[in-house]
Amino acid sequence: MTSSDMQMAVSLQYVTFRSLHEEPLTIAARLSVPAGAGKKPAVIILHGSAGPSAREVGYADKFNAAGIAALVPDLWSARGIGGGSEGRPKTVAETLPDVYGARAFLAAHPEIDETRIGVMGFSFGGIASMLSATHAQNDLYLPDGHFKAMMPVYPVASAFNRVPGFEFGNLVDAPVMLVTGALDQYDDDADAGPKLVASLDPKDAAKMTVKVLDGAHHCFDVPGANVVVNDPASHRGKGGQVQMLFNEMAMLASHQIAVNFFSENL
Repeated sequence: MTSSDMQMAVSLQYVTFRSLHEEPLTIAARLSVPAGAGKKPAVIILHGSAGPSAREVGYADKFNAAGIAALVPDLWSARGIGGGSEGRPKTVAETLPDVYGARAFLAAHPEIDETRIGVMGFSFGGIASMLSATHAQNDLYLPDGHFKAMMPVYPVASAFNRVPGFEFGNLVDAPVMLVTGALDQYDDDADAGPKLVASLDPKDAAKMTVKVLDGAHHCFDVPGANVVVNDPASHRGKGGQVQMLFNEMAMLASHQIAVNFFSENL
C-alpha cells in the first residue's frame, strides 16, 4: 500500500477528550480510523517522558493498515509541562485518569467498538499501560471492565514490585505483552522482564508474554534518537546517564509484535 493509499484509507482527526481527574483536564489527541464498514478495534498509544514523537505515529500507521484505529494523546500540553526527567508528572499514577478518559472517549465514538479497546505505551507511558492491567489501578476508573489488551514497551521492568508506585499483581483478565530492550540502561539487565514475570503469582504470569529485543536501547523505536540524558530513574534507580538510541531492526520487530498482538486480542 502506498502512502497516498494510506491517506485515502484512513480518517485523521485532531480531537480533545476529558480526563477523569476530579478537576478534569482537556487532552488533545490524534485519532486515526481506518475506512470501511463496521466498528473498529482501537489502541491508545501513550508517549514517554519526552512527550509525543514520531514513534507513536509510526505504530498508529501500522495499526491503521491492519484495520485498527489509534488514539495518540498529548498528556503533557494540558499540564503545561515540557517533558523529560525534570518536566514530567511526579508519579505515573497521576496520568491514569487521562488514560481512562481516553478509553471513555473511544468507547463513545460511533466508529469504535467499545468492547475492543487496548492500550500501549513507551517508558513513562509504558508504565501507565502496565499499571492499567492491575485491579488496584483499573478498578478505580473502570470497576466493571478493563482494557482488552495491554502492551508496555520498555517500562523500566526492574522497578516493578521493588519501587513504590510500581506495584504489579492481581491482574485483570486480559493479556499483557511486555517488550524490553536488552541494552536498556534503566534496567541494566536484559532479563529484567522475564525475571519480573517469573516472580509473579502463576495466575498472573500466565497472562504475560515477554519479548526482549537484542541490541536495543531505551527508545530504540524513536526514529533519529541518538542522545545521552541524565535521569534519576536510570540504572535501577541509581540515576545517571542513559543512552537513547534508535535501532531500525528492533523498531520494525516491535511494530510487528504490536500489530500481531492487538490483531489477535482485540
